[in-house]
Amino acid sequence: MNFQFSKILFLIFLCTFIFNPSFSASNKKIIVNEIIVKNNQRIDTETIISYLGLQKGSGVNYEILNKRLKEMYKLGLFEDIKFRVSKNNLIVIIKENPMINNVYFFGNKKIKEENIVEEIQLKSRNVFQQKELQSAVNIIRDLYKRSGYFSAKIETKISTLSQNRIDITFNINEGNKTKIKGIKFLGNKVFSDKRLKGIVSTKESKLWRLLSSGDIYDPDRINYDKDLLRRYYLQEGYADFRIISAVAELTKDKTGFFITYSVEEGDVYKFGNVKIDNANFKELKKENIEDLTKNLQGKKYSIDKVDQVVKSIKEYGGNFGYAFLNVRPNLNKVKDKNKIDVVIKIDKSKKIYVSRIDIKGNNRTKDKVIRREMRFNEGDSFSNEKLKRSEQRIRNLGFFDVVNSNKKQTKEKDRTNIVFNVKEKQTGQFSIGGGFSSTNGALANVGISERNFLGKGQDLRAKFTLAERATQLDFGFTEPYFRNKDINLGVDVFKIKTTFADESSFDNDTIGAGLRLGYMITERTRHSWNYSFKDEEIEGVKSGASDFILNQKGNYKTSSLSHRLSFYGINDRLNPTKGSEWSVSNKVAGFGGTVSYFKTDLKHSFFYSVYDDYVFATHLKGGYIFGYNDDDVKLKDRYFLGGDSFPGFEQAGVGPRDTSVANKDALGGNLMYTVRTELQVPIPGISPQLGITGAFFGIAGAATEIDENGQGKIKDETSPRVSVGFGVQWKSPFGPVRVDFAHAVMKEDFDRTQFLKFNFGAGF
Repeated sequence: MNFQFSKILFLIFLCTFIFNPSFSASNKKIIVNEIIVKNNQRIDTETIISYLGLQKGSGVNYEILNKRLKEMYKLGLFEDIKFRVSKNNLIVIIKENPMINNVYFFGNKKIKEENIVEEIQLKSRNVFQQKELQSAVNIIRDLYKRSGYFSAKIETKISTLSQNRIDITFNINEGNKTKIKGIKFLGNKVFSDKRLKGIVSTKESKLWRLLSSGDIYDPDRINYDKDLLRRYYLQEGYADFRIISAVAELTKDKTGFFITYSVEEGDVYKFGNVKIDNANFKELKKENIEDLTKNLQGKKYSIDKVDQVVKSIKEYGGNFGYAFLNVRPNLNKVKDKNKIDVVIKIDKSKKIYVSRIDIKGNNRTKDKVIRREMRFNEGDSFSNEKLKRSEQRIRNLGFFDVVNSNKKQTKEKDRTNIVFNVKEKQTGQFSIGGGFSSTNGALANVGISERNFLGKGQDLRAKFTLAERATQLDFGFTEPYFRNKDINLGVDVFKIKTTFADESSFDNDTIGAGLRLGYMITERTRHSWNYSFKDEEIEGVKSGASDFILNQKGNYKTSSLSHRLSFYGINDRLNPTKGSEWSVSNKVAGFGGTVSYFKTDLKHSFFYSVYDDYVFATHLKGGYIFGYNDDDVKLKDRYFLGGDSFPGFEQAGVGPRDTSVANKDALGGNLMYTVRTELQVPIPGISPQLGITGAFFGIAGAATEIDENGQGKIKDETSPRVSVGFGVQWKSPFGPVRVDFAHAVMKEDFDRTQFLKFNFGAGF
C-alpha cells in the first residue's frame, strides 16, 4: 500500500471520527440516506455509484468503505478517491485519471511506430495511468537494446487538454548501433581464440558483416553462445569443461561491447566401457543394436555420439512399434583414468498402435490429399521410419511451409494419436514479370498456375513467355492420383519458337502435345511414360549458314514414346543436403511422322552435408542419340552444351562446329556428358534469412560426334572441356537472381567461352 493510499485511509478515519464519532469508535453500521459524487468530469454519477456497489439505504462501516475503496482503485479509472460521511450522507470525492487522446513518436527511424505501439499499453482512448508511462519507456528501451541500440534515449512529454484528456509524446534519440568491438577468451589452452570465435554465434564487428546481425550485442545470444561452447567442448571430450563467467562490458561512449569468456577446459576424456542394458526389455534384441556402440571404446568422448546412440536405439525401437521407448544413458566418470563408462539402459515398453491420425492447419487442402501420402493407417503398429517418410512425402508436395508431427499417448497405454501439423503456403500464382538472362536475353512472361487446384493436389498451368531467343505458349494439367490410385496422369499442349541465329544460324518453330503417365514402383523409385507429337519447322536459315544446316531446312513431324526410371534418395526435393537421386530415360521416335531416332539420357546427383550449411554435391549427366531407318539425327534433336548447362562457355559454345562459314555454326553432338562438382557455402557476414548463398564449382564435359563428316569443314574433338568458377544465388522478393563467374581452363580453339553469366527475373 503506497503512501497516498495510507493517507486516504487516514482521512477516512479522521472524517468519520469528526462527523460521526460513534461510527469510528464502534465501527457500527450507519444507514446511508444519500450518495453524493463530487468532481467527476468524464464518468457520470450513476456509473460511479454502480462501481461503488452501494445504494441509498445501504448499511456501511469503516471495513465496508475500505473494501469498496480498494475495489474502485483496481478499476484504474481514478487517480484519487475520498469518502466523507456527513449526516448519514456518503460523499464520494474523486479525481479521474485522464483519457489518452493521442500518442506521438518522434525520432524513431530504426523501429517502426506500429511495432512500438504493439508492445506498449498506452493507446489512444485508453485511461492513462502513471505507472504505464514508465513501463512504456522501459519497453521501448528494451526494443532498442534487442536491435543493438544500447545508447538510445527516450524522453516523454504530457500535454494537458480539455475534458481531462492528454497527449503523450515520446521523443526518441536512437543513437548509434552498439556493435561487438572485441571477443576474447581467458583460460583456454587447447583451443585458440580464433577457433572459439568461430564456434559462438556472436561475431566481432567487421565491415563485411554489414548484412549480418551477429555483430550486435544481444544478452540472449550470449547465453546461447555459452551453450554452444559447452556443447563444443563436450563433443571434443572435455567432460569437465565449465564457463566461469561471460562478461559484456559496454564502452564509455555506449557504442560497443567487449565480451570476455572465462573458461576452465579440464582434461580430455575417452570412452571406457560402453554397454547396452536391456534386462528390463528383452523384447528388443541387444544383438541388433550392439553395432551402435562397438567402436566407441577408447575413442575420444563425445556427448553427440552418446546422443546419437540413444536416438538410434529409439528409432530402431520405433520401427517395431515401440513409440515411447525410454532410453537412458548412465555416465560414470573415472577421473584418475580420464575415461567415461557408459551404460545405456532400455526400460520396459509396450508395443504401440496408431489409434487416430489428425491433420491440423489445412484450411484449403483436402484431408485425403495429405492422407494418401502417409505410409501407415489408423490401426497399424507405430513405426518411426514410416512416420518420417510420411512427413517427407507431405513436404515434397510443395503445398506447405511447415510440416511436422507429434505423438500423443492416449489413456490406453498401447495406443497413440498422431497429429500432423501443416502450414499452407500460396500454391496459385498469377504472374506478370520480366527479367534478363545472358543466355536468353530479355524476357517477359504472363502466366497462371495452380499446383493445388481446388485443394485436390492437381496441377494446372498456362503460361506465355516472350524472350529475345524464345517465345513459348504452353498449357498443362496433372492429376497425381488418377482414379484414386498412385498413378500420375497429365496432358501438355505447347507452341515454342526458338532462335538459334547467333550460334547456329536457324530458328525452330514447334507445336505439339503430349500425354504423361507415371507410377511408383517402390517407395523411392518411380516409372513414367510419355507420348508426344510435335510438328517442327527449321526456318529462318541464314544464307551464309553451314551446308549441314541448309540441308535440314524444312518441316519435320516427330511421334515419340519415352519412359523414365527415377530414384529419389535425397532428404529434401527442394533443398537437398544429403542423399542421392538418379534417373535413366529412353526415347524412341518413329511411330509415324518423319523422324526416327533412339535416345538415352542418364542423370545422377549426390549430396553430402560437410558441416552446417556447407553442402558438397556432384552431378553427372550423359546422353546419346542415334538415327535408324537410314535417318541421320536432326539438328534440333542433338545435344548442345554451354550457358546454363556448362558455365564458362557460351550457349552451344562446346561441341562440333563448322568453322568454314562466317558464323562458325554450332552443329551439336550425338554424344554428351558433363561432370559437375560443387561446394555450396553460406556467404560470410550475410544472414541465411536473406536467402543469399554461394557455390564453388568445377565442371568437365563434352559434346561430340556427328553424322556428317564434313570433309574437313567440321571441327569436332572428343577431349573434355573444363571450367571452374563461383556462383551467387539470391532468392530475392522480386524473383530469383543468379550470377556465375566461370573460367574455361581446358578448351578447344573453336569453342566459345563466357566469363560472366547471370539471370534475374520478377513476377507480380
